[in-house]
Amino acid sequence: MGKIGFLRLVSLCLLTSVLIAGLVLGYDLKTARAAKVLTLAGAIRTALANSPKIKENQAKVRGAVFGSKAVRARLFPQVNGYAKYDRLSDPVSVVPIQGLHLPPPLFSRDQYQAGLSFRVPLYEGGRLRGGIRAATKDEGIARAGLAYSRKTLIAAVTDTFNSILYLKSLLGAKRKTLAAIEDARNEAALRLKLGRIAPLDLMEIDTRVASERLDLVGTQETLNRTDQQLCLLLGWSPTTGIEARGSLERKGKEEAALVASLSGPGGRGRLKALIRKRPDIIRAGKVLGKADELSQIARGLRLPSVALVGDYGRHAGAGLDGEEGRWSAGIHVSLNIFNSGLISAEVARAMAKRDAAAEALKELALKAESQVYAALSSLREAGARIDLAGKARMTAGEAYKIETLRYRKGTGTVTDLLQAQAAWWTAKARYIRALFDRQQAVTALRLATGVIRPAGRSGGQ
Repeated sequence: MGKIGFLRLVSLCLLTSVLIAGLVLGYDLKTARAAKVLTLAGAIRTALANSPKIKENQAKVRGAVFGSKAVRARLFPQVNGYAKYDRLSDPVSVVPIQGLHLPPPLFSRDQYQAGLSFRVPLYEGGRLRGGIRAATKDEGIARAGLAYSRKTLIAAVTDTFNSILYLKSLLGAKRKTLAAIEDARNEAALRLKLGRIAPLDLMEIDTRVASERLDLVGTQETLNRTDQQLCLLLGWSPTTGIEARGSLERKGKEEAALVASLSGPGGRGRLKALIRKRPDIIRAGKVLGKADELSQIARGLRLPSVALVGDYGRHAGAGLDGEEGRWSAGIHVSLNIFNSGLISAEVARAMAKRDAAAEALKELALKAESQVYAALSSLREAGARIDLAGKARMTAGEAYKIETLRYRKGTGTVTDLLQAQAAWWTAKARYIRALFDRQQAVTALRLATGVIRPAGRSGGQ
């Protein structure tokens, strides 16, 4: 190989190295950008800004606002332009005789007309005003639906975020447990070589190591799926990496004050007041109000309609001969005399829907009250479990240390060691689960009472 060929080979190798380094660096940067560090408050803000469900409900609010404007517009004059051409079988007069001194009217089979007509409703039996009130209720229903979707989204993000913190804590504890068992396994393997333990002891430890590794894999995959669920709530791609920052140990003063207010004297009255302010309760109340308005509109079908009408246009015959302007104005009254029971059926249907809406509101209020008491019960249970699991964890930890020392001294058996380790791990897992259950109960209570809001505004993390 000549000098020039050698230089070309070196240049090609350098260029290839640069390209590979660039690709690797680009991939690393992309991965770094994909990993999102989030607190609970940041996750809630992101979800409220990006959630397709929130945007869907915002669009419904805009639609309800314009729908209300459209109904109000029916109170005002409606002006329409028109243009017509008719070919008749027999000639007819093109214009009326305007005076005895004028010649007879022209006759033509072709009729041309163009002009403007208007209509002003004077009385509709309350149907127009009822329609406006019903449209206003629709707007309120949409706004209450948007508010409720925000609260449920906050609750879903909070629970999913806390699930991630719970699984991360569980995963960390499992890794420490596995490391401790692997250390015991390595020590047992050494003692087996020295003939100080039976092969069955090492087999028991190996079985436990395999079980812990399998459990660790399952917990890791559950955490991955929970990360993907949070991405869905945030409006992100499920491939986005998430690094959740926070602790399940947090206990806000606001939740304690809320529990105290509901548990003390007059708690039931405060509970009722909170429930009435829930967006879903407000929405159900507005649905009932709309049903009332629709029943009134249905009854108004029995009443007459009165309108001021008018028309001005030009009329001509074939070749536009005899072209002349015409106008008309008057008051039109219409009243249904017989409709084969149509109006009665409409009234009955509207009343049935009104009764259904009333019962739905009652059921929702009862459900909301039961949700509050269920959340309070879960909160008390989780608090008791935290205390008991915390004590059990400390006791099991001490027992595990003692059995570890006894096993190393040769006075204890591998079965005792594994049982003590299992008891320690179970107590720790129960403590972590109790912390998660308390946060879940707090979220359920805040959602049930309607006071849930972004964590940054309530002092949460």
